[in-house]
Amino acid sequence: MANQPFYHLRPNKSIDRSLFIQTLIGLSQLFPIIDYQYTGFGSYLFDDFKLLHDTLNISKMISLEKDPIEYERAKFNLPYNCIEVKNIDSTEYLSELFIEDNTHNIFWLDYVTPAELGMQLADYATLLNILNPGDIVRITLNANPGSLGGKADNTNPDDLQKIRLEALQKRVPDMYFPVSITPQNMTTANYPLVLLKILKNVTMQSLIDEPLYSPNFMLPLFSSIYADGQQMVTFTGIILDSHKQENEIQNMLKGYPHNTFSWDNPCHIEIPALSVREISELNKLLPANEVRQQLITKFPFIFSEKATQVVDSYISFYKFYPNYHQVSF
Repeated sequence: MANQPFYHLRPNKSIDRSLFIQTLIGLSQLFPIIDYQYTGFGSYLFDDFKLLHDTLNISKMISLEKDPIEYERAKFNLPYNCIEVKNIDSTEYLSELFIEDNTHNIFWLDYVTPAELGMQLADYATLLNILNPGDIVRITLNANPGSLGGKADNTNPDDLQKIRLEALQKRVPDMYFPVSITPQNMTTANYPLVLLKILKNVTMQSLIDEPLYSPNFMLPLFSSIYADGQQMVTFTGIILDSHKQENEIQNMLKGYPHNTFSWDNPCHIEIPALSVREISELNKLLPANEVRQQLITKFPFIFSEKATQVVDSYISFYKFYPNYHQVSF
């Protein structure tokens, strides 16, 4: 996907990806994750592909790249022989996709363009209708309300939120739009929750949990909100055909607390860019109980009394903060 920022250098995106890997590690106790096929948008960096192969030994992988120049660049940068790059966009690929029974898949629809939200939801709905029980789906959407238009500097806040609500209503089909959404939901804090409600509606209308129609249903695993520039929201769930498996999955993932099994309880990843020395000194105090105030007091140039969610985020996810090193070739 062309013109993507360097997410591999952005800590919050990296942490979100690591939480996904942790979830898959937990699920591998119940499902043959090693045999799953992974489909995503690798661009020319393939960060998620490399992590899935290195960590879980997944060796059947497809990367979608619609831009012809980026497609050639992706082929040049392939890190492993087990990745197939297809010069096709997600809509065309999914419309032609046939998934055989008893096969297993992981899909990550990692979208970045907010203006294409309607198409992205349509892709997600198409995918849900062809997945098998045990398949895992993950979707990332732009959750910046500013992407809906309106100029914050020149518009009354109430009018601005109305403008953005109208823009969102134009992008999302009526059948998926939650009736409870008001202009007050069009804020930075609330807009990601609106998108999660929309994803829930798409899911519920695509998967009818009634044996007469289809026994398949979605078990939400976790969602996250993060920003490395633009605010994003990601949802991850697993398709099941038996409610008996829910308790098994919850027991297997109880050691991974970011999995809340909820549509409306996302984890917030809000960690600033840190130097190697800062990371080292912070981590010397962790893990520990009642450490929040100590971190704020000792590192006032990183954490603030007025933004305690940032220090809470670091306490929760410090183990997944990425490490970068200079390499000579």
